[in-house]
Amino acid sequence: MSSYLFAPEQFQKRPAVAQVDVDLRKWLRDISPEKRLAFIRALWPLNDRYSMSLARSSQLPNSLVEALLVEWLRAGQVNTVNELVALEPLLGKVSFWKLVDSTDLSPAMKNFFSLYRKSYRRYDGATGP
Repeated sequence: MSSYLFAPEQFQKRPAVAQVDVDLRKWLRDISPEKRLAFIRALWPLNDRYSMSLARSSQLPNSLVEALLVEWLRAGQVNTVNELVALEPLLGKVSFWKLVDSTDLSPAMKNFFSLYRKSYRRYDGATGP
């Protein structure tokens, strides 16, 4: 399979056809992790939410996901905080929050993550209704 089957510019908007999304995700898993990372990085400025979704599903090694997370945290796009937090299960709670705490965040990003922690901390030990 060609490593250039898809280009980030094709996905400025999330594909409307589910099969295209399936094919893209399969293609990403079939190429090398370095090429996956390059594709996801190139997609970020065009469609940040879709690039985060692909990062979660493309079976990248944790070290590469951590590198992406740090880049995205430094980018300071506060409208992506919920999607960034969705990387927590992939990296593990401790690793995720250690990276967040060790990254130089913009004041707005710090505020959002602080609010997120305060809002959801009460549910950490919840077992159900």
